Amino acid sequence: MQDLSFNKTPNRSTFALYLASVFRDFMSAHITLLSIFIVCCFAEVTKGQSQNPVKWEFNAKKLTDREVEILATATMQAGWVIYSQNTDEGGPIPTSFTIAGKSVQFEEKTTPDSVFDEMFDMTVLKFKNKALFTLRIPVSDSRRVLGTVEFMTCDGTRCLPPKEIQFDEIY
Repeated sequence: MQDLSFNKTPNRSTFALYLASVFRDFMSAHITLLSIFIVCCFAEVTKGQSQNPVKWEFNAKKLTDREVEILATATMQAGWVIYSQNTDEGGPIPTSFTIAGKSVQFEEKTTPDSVFDEMFDMTVLKFKNKALFTLRIPVSDSRRVLGTVEFMTCDGTRCLPPKEIQFDEIY
């Protein structure tokens, strides 16, 4: 008569292979979940950083032998606004300009809307769609205007961090 019983205790190599397989499956699942999490987080972070709802254009035009006019035009995507240079403290970051490192006040050719803004709990001066700013300055020997504009933009539910744009115009 044959002994039909078999050894139910796995040998060490079989057990080691089994553990390696379980560990591999466990790690594979966690690495996949971790990868998905990282990709989602990265996508959310870059979405906020790459969003650019305001486009700026700058032009410098020589008016006379002694005077140059700088025209700065902001074009906002639908629903987005920027704020006047004359915005009160305690609210949004006002638009501001520098020329050659010095703070300057441009003339606001577009009239801002004066509205109560619930996000800031105050009345603010904001531009929708398009804003035009001009500044007249003396002609320089370099025939070049270097400057920056800093602005903050909001869409009624959120604001993006202030952004600084440099410009370099030759006239």
